Amino acid sequence: MLQGWACGASMEVDLRALGDGDFVCLHDATVDRETSAAGPVRDFTSSDVRSMVMRTDDGHLTDLQPMLLGDLAAAMDGDAVHPDALMQLDFKDDIGALSAGHRQHFHACLASCADRFILSGDDPAGLLSLGAGLPGLKIGYDPCRDDTLTRLRRTGAFEAFAADAVHTVPFAAYVYLEYPIILAGLDAGVNVVSIFHSVGMKVDAYTLNADHHGVEETLCRLVQAGVDQITTDEPLVLENMLDRLIPQIG
Repeated sequence: MLQGWACGASMEVDLRALGDGDFVCLHDATVDRETSAAGPVRDFTSSDVRSMVMRTDDGHLTDLQPMLLGDLAAAMDGDAVHPDALMQLDFKDDIGALSAGHRQHFHACLASCADRFILSGDDPAGLLSLGAGLPGLKIGYDPCRDDTLTRLRRTGAFEAFAADAVHTVPFAAYVYLEYPIILAGLDAGVNVVSIFHSVGMKVDAYTLNADHHGVEETLCRLVQAGVDQITTDEPLVLENMLDRLIPQIG
């Protein structure tokens, strides 16, 4: 993340609501897999988070604490952050269930640096309500559900899928798409990326890693389709791969 801040990268963290009105950067609804503690995230407070440490993917404890939203916002508001750097807050909870305290704290954290953040999720009305009043905050929408790829492969309704997303969230600056959906659309003769571009929305393709089958071909096809960014857990690996593939991408 420090490297991303310095070079102007677009980065992403998952956001969960704590029980005291604060927020923590965790993916799961419980803290068990990701931290030294156990139980639902909503049962903990920001003070509790200060006594936790993070786990690695294979379960080993680290010396790193989970990051609170205020810590993240303060870092993004610092002088060391490249002016092009963006942080996507992928909101994992039910926005409608947030308390007034949660909403006030969210606004207080981002008040001076909202233009460096993207608030994303699958609840358009909730995203708009939570972000209201924060100048420069961008909204990102993820229209993908568990059955979206299967359904689109069966029906071929890629254009309708994109049009529905545009109609649902016309205010979105970014659209987040599972990359197999983009590839399946191309196979069917439809570039869904261009549909979103036609209304001024940027497209992120997620999540492509180096161990995925056919990663080089996939990377080439996504770049040729015009995606604005690719979400990956291995940015330096994919960057080196892309540099090597540029001659054949054209």
